[in-house]
Amino acid sequence: MTYQTYMRTILQLALPFCMFLFSVNAMAQCAGTDNTVTICTKDTDEANKTFDLFAELGGTPTSGGTWSTNDPANYYALDRDNGIVNLWDVKNSGFHEFIYTNDCGASTETATITIILGGYPGEDNIDGSADACGDDPRVNLHGFIGDETEGKFQDFNGIWDAVTPAAAPHLSTNFFDAESAGTGIYEFTHTVPAVGTCPSRQVRLLLEVQRPANSGIGSNLTVCTTDDLSGYTNFDLNSLLEDEDINGTWSEGANTDQLSDLTDRFIDIQAIRDRHIYGSFTFRYTVYPSHAVCDIHTTDVEIIILPVLQGTMESPNYCSGALKYRIDITDYNDILIADGTYNISYLLTSASGTETGGDQLVLNPDRTGFFEIDADLITLNENTTLSITSLGESVCPTIEVAPISLVISDPNVSVTDTCENEDLSVSLSSIFDPSFSPANGTYDVSYTITAPSGTETVHIANDVTFNSGNANLVIPAAQIIETGEHSFSFEVDNGFPLDCEITDTATVTAIPEAIDLDLVVDNSCNATSIDVMVSAPILDDGTYVVTYEVVSQETNAVLIDNTINFTGGTADYQIDVATLSQGNYTITVKSTQNDTTPCRTIFDFEVNENFAVEGVPALPEAEAVQTICLAAFPSSSPTLQDIEVTANGQIMFYDTAIDMDILPLETELVDGEDYFISNIDPNNNCEGSDRVQVTVILSDPEMPMLFVGNPTFCGSENPTVDNLNMSVASSNSIVWYETETGGTVLDNTTALVNGKSYYAATEVNGKCQSSVRTEVIPTIYELEPVTLAFSTLALCGLDNPTIENLRDAESSSSYVVLWYDTPENGIPLEEDVLLVSGTTYYAESFNPDTGCMNPNRMAITIDLTNCEPEAYDFFIPDGFSPNGDGRNDSFFIPNIEVIFPDFTLEILNRYGTSLFKGDRKNPAWYGNNGSSTAPNGVYFYIINYNKEGHNPVQGRLYLNR
Repeated sequence: MTYQTYMRTILQLALPFCMFLFSVNAMAQCAGTDNTVTICTKDTDEANKTFDLFAELGGTPTSGGTWSTNDPANYYALDRDNGIVNLWDVKNSGFHEFIYTNDCGASTETATITIILGGYPGEDNIDGSADACGDDPRVNLHGFIGDETEGKFQDFNGIWDAVTPAAAPHLSTNFFDAESAGTGIYEFTHTVPAVGTCPSRQVRLLLEVQRPANSGIGSNLTVCTTDDLSGYTNFDLNSLLEDEDINGTWSEGANTDQLSDLTDRFIDIQAIRDRHIYGSFTFRYTVYPSHAVCDIHTTDVEIIILPVLQGTMESPNYCSGALKYRIDITDYNDILIADGTYNISYLLTSASGTETGGDQLVLNPDRTGFFEIDADLITLNENTTLSITSLGESVCPTIEVAPISLVISDPNVSVTDTCENEDLSVSLSSIFDPSFSPANGTYDVSYTITAPSGTETVHIANDVTFNSGNANLVIPAAQIIETGEHSFSFEVDNGFPLDCEITDTATVTAIPEAIDLDLVVDNSCNATSIDVMVSAPILDDGTYVVTYEVVSQETNAVLIDNTINFTGGTADYQIDVATLSQGNYTITVKSTQNDTTPCRTIFDFEVNENFAVEGVPALPEAEAVQTICLAAFPSSSPTLQDIEVTANGQIMFYDTAIDMDILPLETELVDGEDYFISNIDPNNNCEGSDRVQVTVILSDPEMPMLFVGNPTFCGSENPTVDNLNMSVASSNSIVWYETETGGTVLDNTTALVNGKSYYAATEVNGKCQSSVRTEVIPTIYELEPVTLAFSTLALCGLDNPTIENLRDAESSSSYVVLWYDTPENGIPLEEDVLLVSGTTYYAESFNPDTGCMNPNRMAITIDLTNCEPEAYDFFIPDGFSPNGDGRNDSFFIPNIEVIFPDFTLEILNRYGTSLFKGDRKNPAWYGNNGSSTAPNGVYFYIINYNKEGHNPVQGRLYLNR
């Protein structure tokens, strides 16, 4: 017995008893009594979406209670306030209980509505509209049997079965593995079970699994930019695919330009390399599916052209003791590889074996680079070969940098002691070249000198000759700035710079004290006596000779000479010059030292002094009052040097006539200040006894007053610098500059530039200008000329076109267009002025905001014959009555002179005789034949329109007087 049969039997036995029980207690229950409702085909009645549970309660329930369900699947289908349940939203068949709870006063009562709900399996789908893609491993079959009615969904507790045997292994509940099953048509059934009296229901599904697109498995091609790529000039991209559909197409990125169309699959990798040098270039193979249910498949392949490191590797002759040693890369090819940081691997090979290491290689934009190697990987004093083995996956494994040899050695240096102002001798030893051979040849040697005070100086000795690792050089005495113990460090350049300092110390002994000679002249401008003083306290005891002589500066004659003897220490001797006449003289005192003190370098000593007898220079000459214009000093202030004075010898300035403190020449001048000037004779160093007084006036006219800081002009006015004068005012002349300070005066005819700063200065008497200038920034409104769409405008005169119609010829712009009937001057035409055919009108741009206009007017000629006859009811009268009654007295074709301005009209009688010829100037026939009157009757007309597209016409008319 099935579960459904068992439950149906139980219900049949229990229902009568329950109904009897409920009927007995019905009177006592305000919640009503339980009830069971069977609904087999909920999907056929849309009213089941609002199924009223309260209406199904037995007994006499009262409203106001609440509804609930213990089945979470029905929770949202039930409105718990009013007992409305959406049975379409109950998506599984079976027994569904809904409980009504109500407050009955003394107790709370409940009643249950049980709905026996039949199943809804969905809808048959056997018309071939169900498709799945063969690459989908999880096809949800429920997606194919739904109904299009809103809210109607098949039950989820149905059973899916495979009718097609081949589909069974790939079906799991409602999911079908189309990828494993493969392409084909598969039949399935979806069955919902019988519930109570509701039968089982079933729908069929025919699912067609479509073949998916397959763009294949791609691989990449990697080459180096320096490879010979001549064999890749016609490279087949298909060779990088495996198991792909053959109906695909290739596409490429924006920078390769290799594929000519969708049928092309051959590319020139050599051309890509020549254009881009290196990089990664993507090509995509796209296959479209045969059915829209499948996705488009793509496979990307990469043409990877790796950069290559080319360059020269260099290393110095390293000294032991460091933890790392720097290797330099020079002249690397920055076209083949970009600057940046790379993870480098290297190999060290020596007699002791091989070692590997790694570091970061830094390539700089200036085509230089470096990396470091570990010291503990290198054996001391062994010739080691260094090779770069890799720069990582992003760089070609072929490193085009030649290996180098390097060595770690222990060089030595010796610096000898010396005397002050003497050269130092240096000897270098155990210096090796990069091949670990004793250095031979010429090299530059850099060295640093550290003085006893700590001061460091750096020098270089060029082209020092090395022989078997040894060399000698000299440090010039001029490079030694102190005495005492010095430290020296050396580096050998040009081929094997050392990665360490070679150091030594040496003592520089000071030169011993010299004999100190001194001359004291009592009055160098009018000498009466001269003292000679000798001081040499450290000299050994003995007799030393000091000689002196007095020489005339005019004749170079020696007028006085003598010797002074002194023993050790000091001496003092007075020279009598009373016998000398007026003039300038030089006294010289000399001594020669011949002791054996170490490091003595000076043995001859001499001191000179100029003096005069009665020698005072002439008084300087200068204007008593001097005016200095401050504008001549834009970046500084005038100083004493700017006072104009003429004098023999050196000029000196003082604050007062008796002040002895000489003012520095850099002293800034003060307005209204008095300065006193004297001079010194250069031959005898004598200063004049009198001083000349100069009063300084510092002139700085007031800057011009600003009226308008931003004047405006129209570009058509061609404004010049002269126009700026209205923006400022001054009681003196005004000059203009382009700069705030300095510069040259602008000519008044200089054209102004929009937005440029101009600076006005006050000028007094054509000499002194104000130091501060007034800035004026003009605004010049430029207006572009009118642009017209055409030079001729065709209109119809019958429309009475006006100036307003000319707007059609104007291009879109921000300015206003004024129209004139003259190329120059004139008054703008009002828009209602009628146009005249054949007349030329002129357009001028105008800016009402600035009042500026562009005087370059653009011309347009008006043609008022552009009339379509049909549009203006053009017709030819068939008769007229020239009887003088004022009505229809002439044969006249209305508007013909406007529509066809070049027309001709001829009137003929029935014998072909021409009676009248008319045109625009004479358009009407009044029925005359020369001087006589034409009789009543039929006449003929011939009209030549003389306009393209319109043929001549002829016809008849009737004259009736």
